Amino acid sequence: MTVNQLEPTVRTRDLVVAWARMWRLHFVPFSLSAGLVGMTAPPAGANAASIVIGLLFCTLGYGVGVVINDWFDREADAVNAPDRPFVTGLINPHIGLALTLTLSAALMVVAVVVAPTLALWSVIAIGGHLVYSWTKRIPMLGNLVNGVDMALFTVLGAVAVRPDAGWLDIPAVTWFQTALVAVTFSGFCLVGYFKDIEGDRVAGYRTLPVAIGTRASSRIAVVFPIVAVVAAGTAAVAEADSAGAYAEIVCWVLLIASALGFTQSLVTLNRAPETRAYEALVWFIRATTLFFLSLGALHRPTLFLVVAVPMMAYLELTLRATQSSRQA
Repeated sequence: MTVNQLEPTVRTRDLVVAWARMWRLHFVPFSLSAGLVGMTAPPAGANAASIVIGLLFCTLGYGVGVVINDWFDREADAVNAPDRPFVTGLINPHIGLALTLTLSAALMVVAVVVAPTLALWSVIAIGGHLVYSWTKRIPMLGNLVNGVDMALFTVLGAVAVRPDAGWLDIPAVTWFQTALVAVTFSGFCLVGYFKDIEGDRVAGYRTLPVAIGTRASSRIAVVFPIVAVVAAGTAAVAEADSAGAYAEIVCWVLLIASALGFTQSLVTLNRAPETRAYEALVWFIRATTLFFLSLGALHRPTLFLVVAVPMMAYLELTLRATQSSRQA
């Protein structure tokens, strides 16, 4: 077999890898675990179709958001992440964005028929992606908007099991879970900014580390996981009688594991924000996924205990695949 015969295979493989990286398939546990938390809401007319569509939104939704973000961030990514598909030219940015939005629209059309409220919330979520792209230039506001937007995966999960309920008829416990998911995602976004300072300056993004410096920003980053973990622990104690001993044990195991991960992340970040931002982010990613699983375990302990193992294993394997670029 000649070299020329091998080239098309290499190109195909590279293209497949590029599309997987464009959609950040390694972050599926992030959005999926947040959506599963929402699915612990009391059902109202849940059916297989609405649950499957909800799972698809939560599985693929993070990819839609990052494609929109990458399209806007091409100038910054040329410095921060020169190996991303839009920058290298492996994928035409306009084609990548158009195809992603087309697939999203197709899924929304199906959702309109099966569960209209699910389609409505997915439109709101995509609108949130756009708002984030516009607010990233404003210190602190950008990562807060991003956190709230990504927390809508939890709402989508709840709506998927409540297709017969009104679009705002969402249980109080789900709103509480969504708030904690939003706080954690906001912290994740802020920690992620530390590895992109140089390119963000070039693009004119006034993220918090750019605006006030890495030292002050790294101290502020500590606030988000502390608030989330303390609030989740307080809720677990308050629901001890209704949840049962088994659910409490599973919840606390996952919550303590997430707290240890957050601690490792933030200690690393505060010690060396300029040089170890990527390592801090990877630990924050692990901790965030475990935190979401702990929220769901309080209500469905067996489900979240079972999915924790494959989710964390998948996350570890895929994060190792992105390690060479230092860009999660």
